[in-house]
Amino acid sequence: MSTSKITVHRNGQPAPNIKVTLEYTGITQSGFTTPAYTDPKGVTYVSHSSTGRANIYVNGAKKGAMETPGEDMIYL
Repeated sequence: MSTSKITVHRNGQPAPNIKVTLEYTGITQSGFTTPAYTDPKGVTYVSHSSTGRANIYVNGAKKGAMETPGEDMIYL
């Protein structure tokens, strides 16, 4: 299983306790990952069995996309 690192900031500060999921929309790989929550530093690691392009959802709202596995930063 692969892992991607997502860091979330709000108003220039790390955002703790934020729900993050990845969504895969390919023909052979589709659906959402199990939710992961940011730590006090605004960091979470999302585990996923799929790889490639994924949409990033933060607290249920689409906030971007990334290549997985990998890492990205989201600003709220």
